[in-house]
Amino acid sequence: MNNSEEFCPHCNANLQGDPIPKESQKYYKSTHFTRKIGLTKVERDRILKWQCPDCNKEWDV
Repeated sequence: MNNSEEFCPHCNANLQGDPIPKESQKYYKSTHFTRKIGLTKVERDRILKWQCPDCNKEWDV
């Protein structure tokens, strides 16, 4: 399993979310959820940028 610890490139806030229940970790291939926010456009079906929930700044995927 991946340790999903990561930090905002702008304010250095920890973006690691709550732990994923052990029985579900194999589906997520990670130990924790993420706090970062995925930003998309209506006409696209993918994340184009990430946003920090603490400082609201964005960065590329």
